[in-house]
Amino acid sequence: MSSHKTDRLCRVLSGALRVWAVSARVEHDPDGAFLVRTTSGMTMRIVPAAPHGWCVWREGRSLGVHAGLPGLLRSLREELAPEAARGRLIIGSQSLT
Repeated sequence: MSSHKTDRLCRVLSGALRVWAVSARVEHDPDGAFLVRTTSGMTMRIVPAAPHGWCVWREGRSLGVHAGLPGLLRSLREELAPEAARGRLIIGSQSLT
């Protein structure tokens, strides 16, 4: 995955965590996975699944494979913030003017 795509996905994940009021940080590891580490000590691993999609793991337990970003975000919200509103996240460019 290119550096641009990696940075963008980190921003999307970090933004979703802020919207859900989850105290956590997103890291990108050398193996290509993304790690979501909560302040309570839980770690979720998000691994690119070939040919496209995402596999989500929580502490060694698979939470499933998602074909796209909406399914990935839904799975994360259900695990990290089940009480958060089930509204839609808008993913796209934001105008600064």
